[in-house]
Amino acid sequence: MTNNLMKVRKEAGISRARVAAELSVDVKTLYRYEYGVQCPNVYTALRLAAYYQRSVQELFPPEGGFELRL
Repeated sequence: MTNNLMKVRKEAGISRARVAAELSVDVKTLYRYEYGVQCPNVYTALRLAAYYQRSVQELFPPEGGFELRL
């Protein structure tokens, strides 16, 4: 799964360790999210979006031309 987690984190100038600590997520797990090895559950995706003040769709853009319309 492609995502913008690492890009957004680096733009904010925040270390992976700091994000992990503030969200009570293991650093290795956050690494797996950023590299698309593992997908966060909905609750964690919402927490990440709130933390970075971005929408879930910004952090995890739809793949394959699918567009979410609300």
